[in-house]
Amino acid sequence: MRKPSLLTIILFSFTSCVYHPLWRPYFFPENDSVSKLNLQIASIFFLIQPRIFSFSKNSGVEGETILLEGVNFSEQVSENRVFFSGSIEATINEASTTRLSVQVPLGAKSGAVTIQNKQGVTQSFETFTVYRYFVSFSAGTNTELYTLNMNTGAIIQATGSPYPLISNSAKFSNNGRFAFSGGFGITNISSYMVNPTEGFLSSLNTNAGTTALDPIFFAFHPSNNFFYASTHSSATIGAFVLDQNTGMLTKINDFSQPCSCTLNHLAITPNGKFLYVNGNGGAEPIIGYSIDQTTGALSNLANSPFTAGNTTNMEALIIDSSSQYLYSVAGTNLIIGKQIDPITGNLTAIPGSPFPGTAGNFRAVMHPSGKYFYTVNIAGANLAKHDISPIDGSISAPNSILTFGSNLQFVTLDPTGTYGFVSNIAGNNFYQFKVNADTGVPSLMNSGNPYPASATPSGPEPYRVAQ
Repeated sequence: MRKPSLLTIILFSFTSCVYHPLWRPYFFPENDSVSKLNLQIASIFFLIQPRIFSFSKNSGVEGETILLEGVNFSEQVSENRVFFSGSIEATINEASTTRLSVQVPLGAKSGAVTIQNKQGVTQSFETFTVYRYFVSFSAGTNTELYTLNMNTGAIIQATGSPYPLISNSAKFSNNGRFAFSGGFGITNISSYMVNPTEGFLSSLNTNAGTTALDPIFFAFHPSNNFFYASTHSSATIGAFVLDQNTGMLTKINDFSQPCSCTLNHLAITPNGKFLYVNGNGGAEPIIGYSIDQTTGALSNLANSPFTAGNTTNMEALIIDSSSQYLYSVAGTNLIIGKQIDPITGNLTAIPGSPFPGTAGNFRAVMHPSGKYFYTVNIAGANLAKHDISPIDGSISAPNSILTFGSNLQFVTLDPTGTYGFVSNIAGNNFYQFKVNADTGVPSLMNSGNPYPASATPSGPEPYRVAQ
């Protein structure tokens, strides 16, 4: 019998180590479902290289402090070096053998984070997303742009703003890379490209998609693959495929249901299964569709349209983060609450609905937590909070009311729900408020003073773009 050579034995031993359950994740971490746990064990007992296993959060902004959890870090701050994608070195504030406190550096890009010390150099398993936040709104024939510092809440008007672009209250895609606008008296959608570093818009296509008359209100599918526009006068929903890389819209179809009404605001459940739109005029129903997750096409829900109980002037339409509850804000001082059937999408009244709002409550925005939402009204110039019961979706009376301005038409929140903005039409200005992270109570910023706009402002739109 021929004896195996020394080379064969070495290759066999090496291969066995590489594919052994303990060592395989070190060589092929992206192919092993339990690689993180296995590599943690291996790093602790066998490997001397430093390893980042997790972040205290998976996204953030420049200047923000985050924690890196791992092994084989040096307790001496000066003996560790951390680089964010783009080879930008971070400032390390504190260090232990298993944890580093670092500050996301200016100019950092999204991607893996590198740890380096005298024991070696490795990259994190997970990627860290670096965002920049902006606030944009149209003002007459111009568009205005502010940078939003998420660490302090400070907003600073960008150099070159206002700039000559008619953006018609453009709404931003979920990834912040593109924006779209419509308007009264037209049958087309305009598209814009966003400069990811500076936030400015530039015209992409003035006829990006064709709709029925008056495309006013928009909604983006949570996957960011589909875009929907409600056409006010024509009472149809224009559906489009949205290319996330180019911003191109491809028409799916127009969808409608029998309704002697115009269409107002629309909203999609966060799970992406259903779309609803407020009817305005006539019986003022809430119209519902199911969404084909592959094609984006709409299908009528079995019992749609749904009655709102003869409530008139249906305006804002919002849905909680669990996709269980829908709220329609009516200009008649009421808020309609509906429970969403998770299988059929059919709507039934939440106990206690309709709920009292503030006089002339008009527009609303849901907090990302789904614990509360905010309304603004025209008549009383109030911003009010409503708390949502996690048990049955019923809402509290308006509370934490702030009174300011004279004609409040729009209210928005940044994607994290930390800062909000309200446009004051009569004063050609807008206000900023901060949301208490524990209670949701809003408080005015900038000492309660508004920020001036160059002309009548649309709703300030906060958005973020990955770097």
